[in-house]
Amino acid sequence: MSSPSPVLLILGAGPNIGHHVANTFLTQGYKVALASRTTKNHSNDADHKNQIHIAVDLSKPETIPAVFNTVKTQLGAPPSVVVYNGALRIPNNPKDPLLGTSGSSSALTLSDQETSMAINNTSVLIAMQQSLAGFRELPATATTASTASKTFIFTGNILNLVPIPGVLSFGMGKAATAYAIRCLVEQKVYEAEGVTFYYADERAPSGSPVFLDISGPAAATEYLKLAEQKEQGPWLHTFVKGQGYKDFGDKPWTPAAK
Repeated sequence: MSSPSPVLLILGAGPNIGHHVANTFLTQGYKVALASRTTKNHSNDADHKNQIHIAVDLSKPETIPAVFNTVKTQLGAPPSVVVYNGALRIPNNPKDPLLGTSGSSSALTLSDQETSMAINNTSVLIAMQQSLAGFRELPATATTASTASKTFIFTGNILNLVPIPGVLSFGMGKAATAYAIRCLVEQKVYEAEGVTFYYADERAPSGSPVFLDISGPAAATEYLKLAEQKEQGPWLHTFVKGQGYKDFGDKPWTPAAK
Protein backbone atom coordinates (compact mmCIF):
# COMPACT_ATOMS: atom_id res chain seq x y z
CA MET A 1 0.00 0.00 0.00
CA SER A 2 1.44 3.37 -0.96
CA SER A 3 0.97 6.64 0.86
CA PRO A 4 -0.14 9.84 -0.93
CA SER A 5 1.69 11.87 1.70
CA PRO A 6 5.30 11.88 2.89
CA VAL A 7 5.91 10.54 6.38
CA LEU A 8 7.85 12.06 9.28
CA LEU A 9 9.06 9.98 12.22
CA ILE A 10 10.18 11.70 15.43
CA LEU A 11 12.08 9.49 17.85
CA GLY A 12 12.02 11.03 21.30
CA ALA A 13 8.99 13.22 20.59
CA GLY A 14 8.63 15.55 23.56
CA PRO A 15 6.45 18.59 24.32
CA ASN A 16 8.85 21.19 22.90
CA ILE A 17 10.81 20.30 19.77
CA GLY A 18 8.78 17.16 19.08
CA HIS A 19 5.45 18.96 19.39
CA HIS A 20 6.38 21.92 17.22
CA VAL A 21 8.15 19.87 14.56
CA ALA A 22 5.16 17.54 14.30
CA ASN A 23 2.66 20.39 13.93
CA THR A 24 4.79 22.17 11.35
CA PHE A 25 5.14 19.08 9.19
CA LEU A 26 1.44 18.25 9.52
CA THR A 27 0.59 21.64 8.03
CA GLN A 28 2.81 20.76 5.06
CA GLY A 29 0.85 17.60 4.29
CA TYR A 30 2.97 15.06 6.12
CA LYS A 31 1.77 12.09 8.06
CA VAL A 32 3.54 12.04 11.42
CA ALA A 33 4.62 9.25 13.75
CA LEU A 34 5.55 10.31 17.27
CA ALA A 35 7.70 7.80 19.15
CA SER A 36 8.27 8.23 22.87
CA ARG A 37 7.90 6.36 26.14
CA THR A 38 4.46 7.77 26.95
CA THR A 39 1.61 9.59 25.23
CA LYS A 40 1.19 12.25 27.92
CA ASN A 41 3.02 14.88 25.87
CA HIS A 42 0.76 14.35 22.87
CA SER A 43 -2.72 14.06 24.39
CA ASN A 44 -3.92 17.23 22.66
CA ASP A 45 -2.88 15.87 19.26
CA ALA A 46 -4.07 12.30 19.68
CA ASP A 47 -7.12 12.71 17.46
CA HIS A 48 -5.29 14.11 14.43
CA LYS A 49 -6.09 11.76 11.57
CA ASN A 50 -2.60 11.95 10.10
CA GLN A 51 -0.70 11.39 13.33
CA ILE A 52 0.05 8.27 15.36
CA HIS A 53 1.97 7.55 18.55
CA ILE A 54 4.31 4.60 19.02
CA ALA A 55 5.68 3.60 22.41
CA VAL A 56 9.45 3.16 22.47
CA ASP A 57 12.27 3.05 25.01
CA LEU A 58 15.32 4.57 23.35
CA SER A 59 17.58 3.03 25.99
CA LYS A 60 16.88 -0.28 24.24
CA PRO A 61 18.31 -0.03 20.71
CA GLU A 62 16.93 -3.44 19.79
CA THR A 63 13.39 -1.98 19.87
CA ILE A 64 14.05 0.63 17.17
CA PRO A 65 13.38 -1.59 14.10
CA ALA A 66 9.87 -2.35 15.38
CA VAL A 67 9.09 1.37 15.40
CA PHE A 68 9.93 1.67 11.71
CA ASN A 69 7.86 -1.41 10.92
CA THR A 70 4.89 0.10 12.74
CA VAL A 71 5.23 3.37 10.85
CA LYS A 72 5.18 1.55 7.53
CA THR A 73 2.22 -0.61 8.54
CA GLN A 74 0.06 2.16 10.01
CA LEU A 75 0.94 5.08 7.73
CA GLY A 76 1.45 3.15 4.51
CA ALA A 77 5.07 4.02 3.78
CA PRO A 78 8.48 4.29 5.42
CA PRO A 79 9.37 7.73 6.76
CA SER A 80 11.08 10.04 4.29
CA VAL A 81 12.19 12.30 7.14
CA VAL A 82 13.46 11.00 10.48
CA VAL A 83 14.19 13.26 13.44
CA TYR A 84 16.07 11.77 16.38
CA ASN A 85 15.25 14.01 19.31
CA GLY A 86 15.95 11.61 22.17
CA ALA A 87 18.56 12.59 24.75
CA LEU A 88 19.71 11.65 28.24
CA ARG A 89 21.75 14.02 30.39
CA ILE A 90 23.20 12.40 33.51
CA PRO A 91 25.05 15.06 35.53
CA ASN A 92 28.36 14.28 37.18
CA ASN A 93 30.63 16.08 39.58
CA PRO A 94 32.73 18.49 37.50
CA LYS A 95 35.58 18.28 40.02
CA ASP A 96 35.62 14.48 40.06
CA PRO A 97 33.59 13.16 37.08
CA LEU A 98 34.99 9.61 37.19
CA LEU A 99 34.67 8.74 40.87
CA GLY A 100 32.36 11.44 42.16
CA THR A 101 34.03 11.51 45.56
CA SER A 102 33.84 15.29 45.91
CA GLY A 103 30.51 16.86 46.70
CA SER A 104 27.11 15.20 46.38
CA SER A 105 27.22 13.95 42.79
CA SER A 106 27.45 10.20 42.44
CA ALA A 107 30.20 8.35 40.66
CA LEU A 108 29.97 7.42 37.01
CA THR A 109 28.44 3.94 36.94
CA LEU A 110 28.54 1.32 34.24
CA SER A 111 24.75 1.23 34.13
CA ASP A 112 24.47 5.00 33.68
CA GLN A 113 27.14 5.01 31.00
CA GLU A 114 25.50 2.20 29.04
CA THR A 115 22.10 3.87 29.22
CA SER A 116 23.51 7.24 28.23
CA MET A 117 25.37 5.86 25.22
CA ALA A 118 22.36 3.79 24.20
CA ILE A 119 20.08 6.82 24.02
CA ASN A 120 22.59 9.38 22.77
CA ASN A 121 24.45 7.20 20.28
CA THR A 122 23.67 3.49 19.82
CA SER A 123 19.95 3.92 19.20
CA VAL A 124 20.79 6.76 16.83
CA LEU A 125 22.95 4.45 14.73
CA ILE A 126 20.21 1.83 14.61
CA ALA A 127 17.72 4.53 13.62
CA MET A 128 20.07 5.65 10.85
CA GLN A 129 20.26 2.07 9.57
CA GLN A 130 16.49 1.70 9.60
CA SER A 131 16.04 5.11 8.00
CA LEU A 132 18.33 4.20 5.12
CA ALA A 133 16.54 0.89 4.58
CA GLY A 134 13.24 2.77 4.42
CA PHE A 135 14.62 5.48 2.15
CA ARG A 136 15.60 2.78 -0.33
CA GLU A 137 11.98 1.66 -0.50
CA LEU A 138 10.80 5.13 -1.46
CA PRO A 139 10.41 6.13 -5.12
CA ALA A 140 13.63 7.27 -6.76
CA THR A 141 11.83 10.38 -7.99
CA ALA A 142 9.15 12.44 -6.29
CA THR A 143 5.64 11.13 -6.90
CA THR A 144 3.81 13.48 -4.54
CA ALA A 145 3.46 17.21 -4.13
CA SER A 146 6.10 17.11 -1.41
CA THR A 147 9.63 18.26 -2.17
CA ALA A 148 11.00 16.43 0.85
CA SER A 149 14.30 14.64 0.51
CA LYS A 150 15.40 11.49 2.30
CA THR A 151 16.56 13.22 5.43
CA PHE A 152 17.87 12.21 8.87
CA ILE A 153 18.17 14.96 11.49
CA PHE A 154 19.74 14.54 14.92
CA THR A 155 19.04 17.12 17.60
CA GLY A 156 22.48 17.94 18.92
CA ASN A 157 24.19 20.65 20.93
CA ILE A 158 27.63 22.22 21.31
CA LEU A 159 29.14 19.26 23.18
CA ASN A 160 30.57 17.74 20.01
CA LEU A 161 32.89 20.76 19.84
CA VAL A 162 33.23 22.20 23.34
CA PRO A 163 33.76 20.24 26.58
CA ILE A 164 31.49 21.50 29.37
CA PRO A 165 32.06 20.46 33.00
CA GLY A 166 29.50 18.16 34.59
CA VAL A 167 28.19 16.34 31.51
CA LEU A 168 30.89 13.81 30.63
CA SER A 169 28.65 10.95 29.46
CA PHE A 170 26.24 13.28 27.69
CA GLY A 171 29.06 14.88 25.73
CA MET A 172 30.56 11.51 24.81
CA GLY A 173 27.26 10.44 23.25
CA LYS A 174 26.78 13.67 21.30
CA ALA A 175 30.36 13.63 20.04
CA ALA A 176 30.13 10.02 18.91
CA THR A 177 26.95 10.67 16.96
CA ALA A 178 28.40 13.84 15.43
CA TYR A 179 31.36 11.80 14.21
CA ALA A 180 29.07 9.27 12.54
CA ILE A 181 27.06 11.96 10.75
CA ARG A 182 30.17 13.87 9.70
CA CYS A 183 31.76 10.68 8.40
CA LEU A 184 28.76 9.77 6.24
CA VAL A 185 28.39 13.28 4.85
CA GLU A 186 32.03 14.15 4.19
CA GLN A 187 32.73 10.78 2.58
CA LYS A 188 29.58 11.22 0.47
CA VAL A 189 28.61 7.62 1.18
CA TYR A 190 24.93 7.99 0.29
CA GLU A 191 24.98 11.23 -1.69
CA ALA A 192 24.12 9.50 -4.98
CA GLU A 193 20.97 8.11 -3.35
CA GLY A 194 19.81 11.57 -2.32
CA VAL A 195 20.13 10.79 1.39
CA THR A 196 21.07 13.67 3.69
CA PHE A 197 22.19 13.69 7.32
CA TYR A 198 22.33 16.61 9.76
CA TYR A 199 23.50 17.35 13.29
CA ALA A 200 21.25 20.28 14.24
CA ASP A 201 22.39 22.61 17.01
CA GLU A 202 20.53 25.73 18.15
CA ARG A 203 22.81 28.54 19.34
CA ALA A 204 22.50 31.98 20.82
CA PRO A 205 23.43 34.84 18.45
CA SER A 206 26.88 34.95 20.09
CA GLY A 207 27.52 31.30 19.26
CA SER A 208 27.08 30.10 22.82
CA PRO A 209 24.71 27.23 23.66
CA VAL A 210 21.08 28.02 24.39
CA PHE A 211 21.26 25.52 27.25
CA LEU A 212 17.66 24.90 28.41
CA ASP A 213 16.23 27.85 26.47
CA ILE A 214 15.50 25.66 23.47
CA SER A 215 13.03 26.98 20.90
CA GLY A 216 10.72 24.31 19.55
CA PRO A 217 9.33 26.65 16.87
CA ALA A 218 12.85 27.57 15.70
CA ALA A 219 13.80 23.91 15.44
CA ALA A 220 10.61 23.20 13.50
CA THR A 221 11.41 25.94 11.01
CA GLU A 222 14.95 24.69 10.46
CA TYR A 223 14.04 21.00 10.28
CA LEU A 224 11.44 21.69 7.61
CA LYS A 225 14.03 23.66 5.61
CA LEU A 226 16.42 20.72 5.81
CA ALA A 227 13.71 18.26 4.79
CA GLU A 228 12.80 20.36 1.76
CA GLN A 229 16.43 20.85 0.73
CA LYS A 230 17.36 18.25 -1.86
CA GLU A 231 21.12 18.79 -1.73
CA GLN A 232 23.19 17.98 1.34
CA GLY A 233 24.06 21.11 3.28
CA PRO A 234 26.72 21.45 6.00
CA TRP A 235 26.43 18.39 8.23
CA LEU A 236 26.76 20.62 11.31
CA HIS A 237 23.66 22.76 11.01
CA THR A 238 24.08 25.44 13.67
CA PHE A 239 21.22 27.90 13.70
CA VAL A 240 19.89 30.90 15.60
CA LYS A 241 16.24 31.53 16.38
CA GLY A 242 14.82 33.97 13.86
CA GLN A 243 18.01 33.98 11.77
CA GLY A 244 18.44 30.44 10.51
CA TYR A 245 21.75 28.75 9.69
CA LYS A 246 24.92 30.42 10.92
CA ASP A 247 28.44 29.02 10.81
CA PHE A 248 30.20 29.64 14.13
CA GLY A 249 33.34 27.65 13.33
CA ASP A 250 35.06 25.01 15.43
CA LYS A 251 35.64 27.07 18.59
CA PRO A 252 32.63 29.35 18.95
CA TRP A 253 32.53 29.59 22.73
CA THR A 254 34.16 28.53 25.97
CA PRO A 255 32.35 27.75 29.24
CA ALA A 256 34.02 30.73 30.92
CA ALA A 257 32.31 33.01 28.40
CA LYS A 258 28.82 32.15 29.60
